[in-house]
Amino acid sequence: MSELEGADDLNIPPPTFWPDIPLADLRTEWISLREWVENLVRRYPHLDHHVIPSCWYLHNGHVEALAALRDHERMSFAESSPASSPSQWQWTFAQIEMRLREWTAHAGCLSVHRPPTVQLRPIDNDEWESFLAQDLAARRHL
Repeated sequence: MSELEGADDLNIPPPTFWPDIPLADLRTEWISLREWVENLVRRYPHLDHHVIPSCWYLHNGHVEALAALRDHERMSFAESSPASSPSQWQWTFAQIEMRLREWTAHAGCLSVHRPPTVQLRPIDNDEWESFLAQDLAARRHL
């Protein structure tokens, strides 16, 4: 039986904010997400390596987008959800699929994982403080 069959509001976990998963729950969450992603790919075989590369779990954007999509699907099929929820899930799925396709193309991961080439650059603290002071001053005059 899938996790959606017979879903009721009492058995559906709340949305997952991936960065705040307690360490004690992390392994279970990873396994659950992996199973859901593998099931999604079986259900929608067009989701090839151009959309969800085999190294999706190494890309935080993919992880958080897929977790959000899973959470949306869970709620879309809850007993209390309106009949329009499944079609809304399909709409969201299409949007997330485009985002995943774009991110996968940017990452360059197709048959093998490639580490990200763009890293967050450090912010110049003096420039930041100057910007912040200017922005606060400008907003005071509104």
